[in-house]
Amino acid sequence: MDANKRTRLLKAAVKVFARDGFFKAKVEEIARMANVATGTTYLYFENKDDLLISIFEEEMVPIIEASEKAVSEQKTAFDKIVAFITNHLHMVQESPDMAQLLEVELRQSSKFIHTYSGTKFKEYLDIIARIVAEGQKNGEFRSDIHPSIFKQMLFGAIDQICLNWTLSKSKKYDLEKSGEQIAAIMLNGISNR
Repeated sequence: MDANKRTRLLKAAVKVFARDGFFKAKVEEIARMANVATGTTYLYFENKDDLLISIFEEEMVPIIEASEKAVSEQKTAFDKIVAFITNHLHMVQESPDMAQLLEVELRQSSKFIHTYSGTKFKEYLDIIARIVAEGQKNGEFRSDIHPSIFKQMLFGAIDQICLNWTLSKSKKYDLEKSGEQIAAIMLNGISNR
């Protein structure tokens, strides 16, 4: 198998899925854009769902690496949470096709929703859990908060904001600059007490 063809198919699929939507996207169009025969696509991917999940798994690798790097450059657990959030927001804002794919189209795949085991996604969310555990150990964060619950809540909040931003036509605010505010709300709440 030719790794170059597989890479071209993945890159073409990102563009076609983002432009046409998952349901309307045609494997023929992805193959045409990748400059390969339609049948060649099926040598590398079982179907459209498999192609979409492969994109997700492969794109998570540089996302995880960038997040780990951003977090490692911070000293406090609070600042590490801000760095994680800001890095995610930066990725969404700077890569609109990938954001469309991850925030909107991935949710259209029943195979992803029902069968994805989440290895790379879990690895990504575990960055948050590790930061929380570190913050608990050094006394920055409450010890009665379960890191697994917090990581899901934090990512859910980030994901919802990114989804709204991705779907918005006006882009009323700089997404990346929202990182500190999101972290402050999630870590400090909104109470004046």
